[in-house]
Formats: sequence, structure tokens, C-alpha cells
Amino acid sequence: MQQQNIPWEAISAKLKNIADEEQIKQIQDWLDSSPEHQLILSEIVNTWTITQRKTEFYQPDMDLNWEKLMSRIDYREKHKNQKAIYLRWAAAAAILVLVFLAGLGLGDGFLKQSNSVSYTKIIAPEGNKTQIVLPDSTYVWLNSGSELQYASDYSAQKREVLMKGECFFDVVKDPKHPFVVKGSKFQVKVFGTRFNVNEDMAKNMADVTLVSGKVQVLNLQDKLISELNPGQQFVCRDGKCHLQQAENLEALTAWLNNMLIFDNQPFEEVIHYLEKWYGVKIQLDHELYYSHNYTFKVKTESLREVMELISVITPIQYKIEGEQVTIKYKKR
Repeated sequence: MQQQNIPWEAISAKLKNIADEEQIKQIQDWLDSSPEHQLILSEIVNTWTITQRKTEFYQPDMDLNWEKLMSRIDYREKHKNQKAIYLRWAAAAAILVLVFLAGLGLGDGFLKQSNSVSYTKIIAPEGNKTQIVLPDSTYVWLNSGSELQYASDYSAQKREVLMKGECFFDVVKDPKHPFVVKGSKFQVKVFGTRFNVNEDMAKNMADVTLVSGKVQVLNLQDKLISELNPGQQFVCRDGKCHLQQAENLEALTAWLNNMLIFDNQPFEEVIHYLEKWYGVKIQLDHELYYSHNYTFKVKTESLREVMELISVITPIQYKIEGEQVTIKYKKR
């Protein structure tokens, strides 16, 4: 295969969430032209993810990057029957994900065997976020401390994943083959849409937020619970569930753009998100739990810079010792 056939610019735009409809169609047409392209796309996207780079990853030395990409794929082909490689490209792509994420320390994956079907688990470590592409070209973003699993027989006809934590899905549209997300409290069934699923065990809550398209929420026994339209959120807290309008859709999905947005949120909630964001444990003085509400954004600021910002408007004193942070009420 010639590297010139790969729609590099369209893929780069998709990775940066700026692809237009023409570029998305260009990627889909390229994928449909050969089963081999699915494997190559998975390799490209997951390599881009773990290098934490943008379009420049592909552009400085195209020939060298192409040789490295093909050498990794060729290596696998030399060690397996070629026919099996093409029949089971999904499994091959899954293994590549595990090799790269585990090898570079930006994610942790492993295969576990069950009735001859292999399962891939992708983990975004605390304080890190990970983006992957599934074999059907569905994109998934994993927030800090989240997990995603899918089977080696995952395909365009059988689309099912298991998750923990918080994930955002950009699902390839297919009216005949639903995409199913299985969590610990409910399932989400879609045919092509963009939505966020957040399971927060520490707060005993879970929610589904729909950005575009339409989704169905089912219980673990496959019984329909609710249907969502864009801008709606299905929330379960302490065993009670309800449908509501999402109060601030931008804030709920800001983590996709490496940003935290707090909109009049109590100190306890702010601390909870900061723990996930920076991969730390914060001990908060009980006097501060619901004493103050905060509205601000976190982009590239360090934890210490955020603490300094809070200390300007709240009487606190803090101590950062590695991954342990202590915040106490400072009496005036």
C-alpha cells in the first residue's frame, strides 16, 4: 500500500475534532475500500494518542513515519498466517493498542481469554486521558482513571463495549447495527451519535449526557428505561434515576478539550474533579465542604496554581506532598 492513499489531513482533522463532513466521508470511503485500512487507522490513531502530539506527528518526515508504521504491521504479518490477519484485523488492532499503551506508560492494557475470545482493556491512568479508535472507526475518549473493554470479535456488525469511569463516544452511524455501552448500572444503545457516559463510584452516581443524535438507556436486563434527545441528561444517584436538561453542556464535556469548567459548584465537588484531573488525593477540612461555590476554568494551570487561585478568594492553607494534598480552613 502506498502512503499517498491515506487521507492524512482528514485523519489529523478528525483527531483534533475539527473535521468537516467532507473529511469524515473521505475517511469512511478510504476505510470501506480495504479491510487493511481499519488496522492502519487504528495504528495511526493510537500512536498519535500516546505521543500526545497533533498533526505535526505526521508531517515532518512522512517517509520515515510511514516506514515505522509499516514495519510494525509487517512484523505482525510475518508471525501469523496472512489470511488470519485479514479475517481478524480487529484482534490485531487491539493487540497493537495494548503494545503501545502499555509500553509507553500512557495506558495499561491486557488480554484475558474467555471461550477463545480475547478481550482488550484500555485504561487511562489517574491524571491522564486517552483517546482510541475502535475497529468500526468509532472514537472513544477516556477520562482519568477510566476503563474500556471490547472483544476481539468486535466488528461493524457486532458493536459492544464495557466501561468504567467516564468516556465520551463519537459513534459511526449504522441504523442496522446498534452500538451498545455496558456500565455497572445501565446500558446505552445508539446507532450513531455523540454522547458522554460518567460512572462515579465514589459519589454513587452515573449519568448519560447526549450531545447529538439519539440514545436509549436500558437496565442491565435489556429493559428500556429512557430515551434522550440532544442536550438531555439521564442521571442516577443513590439508586434513583431521572431525565433532565443538561445545565451546562460545555462544562460537562470540557475535559475533551483538556479543560475543567466549574460553574457555581461547591468546594467538595471542585476537589473531587481536581483529584481526578491531577491524579492526587486531597484531604479537605470539613468546615470547607459546602462553604463556598466556585466558577472558574482550569486549562494548563498546575495544581499549585489552582490552589493559589482558590486561596485568594477563600481563607485556606494548603500543603502539597507528592500525590497527597491537604487543605485546611484558615481562620482570619
